[in-house]
Amino acid sequence: MPARILIVDDETNVQRALARILGRMGHETATASDGAEAARLLGESAFDLCVTDLRMPVLDGFGVLRAARGRRPPVPVVVLTGHGSVPDAVRALREGACDFMAKPFHVTSFEDVVRRALQDPRTTVPGRRSAPGVALVTETAAMKRVLDRVQQIADTDASVLIRGETGTGKEVVARLIHASSSRRAGPFVAVNMAAVPEPLAEAELFGHVRGAFTGADRARTGRMASAHEGTLFLDEVGDMPRGLQAKLLRVLQDRQIPPVGSEKVTAVDVRVVAATHRDLEAMVKDGAFREDLFYRLHVIPIDVPPLRERREDIPALAEHFRAQVNAREGRSVPSFSPEVVQRLMAHSFPGNVRELENLIERLVVVASDRTVTLDNLPASLRTDVLDLQDGHLELPARGVDLRLLLTRLEERFIEQALERTGGNKNRAAELLGMNRTTLVEKLRRRNVA
Repeated sequence: MPARILIVDDETNVQRALARILGRMGHETATASDGAEAARLLGESAFDLCVTDLRMPVLDGFGVLRAARGRRPPVPVVVLTGHGSVPDAVRALREGACDFMAKPFHVTSFEDVVRRALQDPRTTVPGRRSAPGVALVTETAAMKRVLDRVQQIADTDASVLIRGETGTGKEVVARLIHASSSRRAGPFVAVNMAAVPEPLAEAELFGHVRGAFTGADRARTGRMASAHEGTLFLDEVGDMPRGLQAKLLRVLQDRQIPPVGSEKVTAVDVRVVAATHRDLEAMVKDGAFREDLFYRLHVIPIDVPPLRERREDIPALAEHFRAQVNAREGRSVPSFSPEVVQRLMAHSFPGNVRELENLIERLVVVASDRTVTLDNLPASLRTDVLDLQDGHLELPARGVDLRLLLTRLEERFIEQALERTGGNKNRAAELLGMNRTTLVEKLRRRNVA
């Protein structure tokens, strides 16, 4: 996948040479002639990597390095210098550079350094695991455990089942697994089983020959064959038709694909990563999902927590999406006001990271080139948060959306009760003064139970 790389050097000929090399590698580049210009560009746009000279007027490469590390998420940096001194190299690496090269350098060596910086999550700075086009932004222990698990299992061929609510970023985790593995040079093919009509699901996954069914006027390669020597991501695998489940199990066992309408089979080398927001174990008990397929997919489970359980990630995610929208839409929104960040962190985000991403896009487009303020927020987020102090509850001057406020209060207390009881629904219900069935029903409506 192409990456977006910022080149920082005060020599125009060096800028052009680096841009040609990176362009031949398939990457998009932007250039800056000094550190101050680079710091501005880093604040306005999203980059996957920064390649910077060390000795420059106005602001040197160490200043660029600090600016890149100060972004949320931080931008990995490769430092270049004509001096090539050991103290400079050591200092750059200590301050967070992921690699260092002395000029002049061999083109192939430079290309190798860039590939490592983009493709190996271990070379990126803390808080972000990335590969070209892949970034997982986090500041929380729960998500760092997810990242640690990705590192442990990425270079195996074991099947992975990613579980989590809709919008939590399950596909981002799947792409990170692929990009961190030895299969990263191969294709990553995603199939959303919930979006494929049942009559076409088998042909979509395994392909078909000409004349296999009405409308099949030509042969078609299935998604699994397209993922040969790469990774097949089966999103919403819990929505897979029961009949197709048996055929998928056979393919996973034999590693051979039977296209619809053909008696011939095709060998395939593919790693399967599946994801679902459903409780597959409960579906197995109900007979809606095959037990043998569940265990075939469930070799390595990864649970992605909802955004409300990692609120500390919200500011970093908001900054990440702000930079993306700035770059994509040609905007230059510099920041969010502290009051906006406070409101974002107070929101429960039932739609998780996807809801936050859509909200940030709307805010950046509306704000154009100004700091996002409370006035830019939708009405539901402008409602003042009430504090109960000394038994006195004061109605804010702005007024409140009472129904929304009570919903948020209920959600927050349910979260705290479950956290305090370690997820024990019986004890949580007692703390909340409600029946267990009522609590379970409320969780089910929020797609948590």
